[in-house]
Parts: sequence; structure tokens; C-alpha cells
Amino acid sequence: MMNGHASISERHEFRLDATGPALPARGGLYGAGESLCRGPDGIIERRYQGPAIGVVHSAPFSYRTETGEAMAVPGTILFGNAGEHFICRQFDRAHNHRSVVALDPALVEEAADAAGQSSAAFRLAAISPGPRSAPLHAGILRLVRSERVQEDLVLALVAAAFGLDADCAAPPPSSRDSRAVLDVVRFLEECFADPHSLPDLAARAGLSRFHFLRLFRDLTGTSPNRFLIGLRLRACAEALQASAAPITEVALDAGFNDISHFNHLFRRAFAMSPGEWRRLGR
Repeated sequence: MMNGHASISERHEFRLDATGPALPARGGLYGAGESLCRGPDGIIERRYQGPAIGVVHSAPFSYRTETGEAMAVPGTILFGNAGEHFICRQFDRAHNHRSVVALDPALVEEAADAAGQSSAAFRLAAISPGPRSAPLHAGILRLVRSERVQEDLVLALVAAAFGLDADCAAPPPSSRDSRAVLDVVRFLEECFADPHSLPDLAARAGLSRFHFLRLFRDLTGTSPNRFLIGLRLRACAEALQASAAPITEVALDAGFNDISHFNHLFRRAFAMSPGEWRRLGR
């Protein structure tokens, strides 16, 4: 959700494997957290409960799934598919430590369809540390560390895993799709204070979430969520200097409903607090 404060739903349980603990749920889209385990004699044999992407933090170990095998070192990105058997063999007594994002299977199916794949399965077992893995690495860590539902970020992460990230060549958008996305931009400019979800905006444009997110970034240079936050922050900046309304009221009227988060975003954008900004304009 892109309403300034996304609530976390616990209706869905996400696990790396059937025997592992539940990961903190982020709505119904994904669960994100840390996986720390060690098997007898340094061998872990399990099955993924659902699709998952993780980044390795622990000492080296070999990793094998039905899609391939790799030497996992810190920074390696590991992929798993629903029901897929995997084996980890440790080379020392350290735990197998990963930051993990367990994904809603429907989300992965949508990404596979957008990528033109007939199977909603990751085709790689792992990606070694390096430029290719850096966006995935950063995305996983951001999803794990944030308690907020990062809808656009998890979509970008799954798209990258299927080769749909910005580094991949993509056909230019049609004039119809460009107009549809720009219509959404104008809609957000007029209704920035209302709550907006990515699926709702994509539906308004008549596009899938993945295609909408990619085209929106191509045309605006940022994600819908960041674009919306920018609109709200600019509205607050103007209102703070044009009126004497309390700061909390200004933030709520612009669509923010988490005041501490608003203060953090405002300070990061304007290099000063909302109160300092107001005093500066007087």
C-alpha cells in the first residue's frame, strides 16, 4: 500500500521450509526475515515451502537444488521454488545464515507471465556476488529490515529475478501504454492525499503490476510510491509556509498517517524538520 503507513497482515504465513519458523509477514505478498540453522554433520536437507530469494551471510557452503548447484559465499543470492528439495553442506561449524524473502506464489506466477516464461519457477539456483547480484542483495536487505509493506520494492525484486530489471533490454512502450501511465501521473497529482495501492493504479492504467511499475519508472524516473511521497512532501512544504495549521494536521491532510515517518521523510528531503522549514519561511 502507498498510504504513508501500511498495516501488516498476519493472515498469511511465510516460511523458508516447512520445519522452519514463520517469517514476519508483510501483508499477503511476502514474508521477510533471517534464517539461521545448522544440520547434523553440517548437512541441511529440506524442501522450500514456497518460492524464496535469500542472500547469504555465513561462511562458505555448497548449495544444491533441482535447478543447479553453487558454492555459496557471503553475498551469494540463493533461489528456491515451491516444494523444491535443497541441500546445504557446511565447510565449518558456522550456522547457515541468510536474509530471506519468502514470496506469495501468485506474485511469482504473475512475474513469470510478464517475463514470458511458461513456468513460474526460478531457473537459477544461485547468483555469485557481483554487479549482477547487487540490486537483488540491496532489495532483500531493505525488505528484511523494513516493517512496512514495500510493495513496489518486492515487485522489482521478483522482476529482477526473472530478468525484468532495468538493466535488461525491453521494447519501448506503446503510445497507448505511455498515455495510460501519464494519466495515472495526473491522477496522483490531483488526488495525492488519498490512499493508493499499486494494484489499483495498475488496474487504472489497464496494465499488470509488473509492466505498470516498469513503465512508470521509465517515464518518471522513480517508483509510484516515491512519486506519491514526493507529491505529499511538496504539498506539506507549501502548506507549512502558507498557513498556521498544526504540523500534524498538515501531514494528515496530505495523506500521511504516521507522523514520525512523515518527520523522517521531511527531514531527509529538505535537510531540516517541518518546524524549522516553517520558521525559515517567515
